[in-house]
Amino acid sequence: MNVLILEDEPTAAHHLTALLHGIDPTMQIIQVIDSVADGRLIWPTLPSPDLIVSDIQLADGLSFSLLEQVDVACPIIFTTAYDEYAIRAFRLNSIDYLLKPIDTEALERALRKYRSLTRPHTDAVTRQLQQLLNDGHFRPRTYRQSFLVPFRDKLIPVKTADIAWFLIEGGVVSATLSDKTSYPLDTTLDELDTQLDPTLFFRANRQVIVARTSIAEAEYYFNGRLLLKLRPAPVHQVLISKERVPLFRKWMETY
Repeated sequence: MNVLILEDEPTAAHHLTALLHGIDPTMQIIQVIDSVADGRLIWPTLPSPDLIVSDIQLADGLSFSLLEQVDVACPIIFTTAYDEYAIRAFRLNSIDYLLKPIDTEALERALRKYRSLTRPHTDAVTRQLQQLLNDGHFRPRTYRQSFLVPFRDKLIPVKTADIAWFLIEGGVVSATLSDKTSYPLDTTLDELDTQLDPTLFFRANRQVIVARTSIAEAEYYFNGRLLLKLRPAPVHQVLISKERVPLFRKWMETY
């Protein structure tokens, strides 16, 4: 069986691969895709998978934004840590979803369900998945266009396009505008990750999300990292880890 994995966390991908091989050593993992951008680029070159195991949240957006743009001709087992709205949608089809952390028993149960599918059932599931996509259940969320920020005794509208970066510091998330004005936001970076257009914003690290328009250049830094030079210049250095550098380069070149 050829299995395609969509997962942005290397540890989780390794764990899932080990579980699959433990259940069935003959399984072939044809590829691990960690981002929507990577998926769009390499999908046409991949051999046809028999099964897709897909996380919901990839490095640069929701896996749905990839799956609705490519030819999905096989069943999908989704995995998730939190997205309850997605879980409710998954219950409408006859594949499965797995809550992280994934355990062997849950994965075995999902694979038994997969193996029980005859070809007509598989076709029906594929059509059902496509219908859900068309109906909007799995469409990417509308990207955030603005924020209404409480500041002193006012509510200030801030356009997303005017934001240079988002930063979490001391547990507080703030948005810094191109004119250096900064406003606190009542949200988390993880929430912003699902609300911002992944073609316009990039999660540089656990503390910062940067806008493409704010990036002046990227310098090579020690240990294979990149140092971003932003406009306006932040107080602290913004570094991209060695593991995320290829994704950042592809993001800059693709969009």
